[in-house]
Amino acid sequence: MSIKNIAVLIIGLLFQAAAYGANHQGHAMHDHSMMGGDANKAMGSGILHQVDADKKMVNLTHEPIPSLNWPEMTMDLPVTKRVDLSRFKAGDQVHFTLKKGRDNHFRIISMEPRQ
Repeated sequence: MSIKNIAVLIIGLLFQAAAYGANHQGHAMHDHSMMGGDANKAMGSGILHQVDADKKMVNLTHEPIPSLNWPEMTMDLPVTKRVDLSRFKAGDQVHFTLKKGRDNHFRIISMEPRQ
């Protein structure tokens, strides 16, 4: 293999690594059903960026959730009708409980302000 071929290979690998990082760090997760972890229920903490009571959806950045093998990330999460979103606004720090539905998607089933 020539030096030119090796250089092209290395540059290709660097671009691939950069693209992977851009796609997997601080991104909005719309389909989080494929993420690792076997737990059907988990707890987390984070900060709300957007609260949409009409769509029963929040956008938040959560701390790592080890039981689901989820790193810290920003994502959209649906909430169940039991969660009163009128109590929350962007910028609020929260504790929440996630539960996996029959469709293998996680939803927030409870959420409280973090003190």
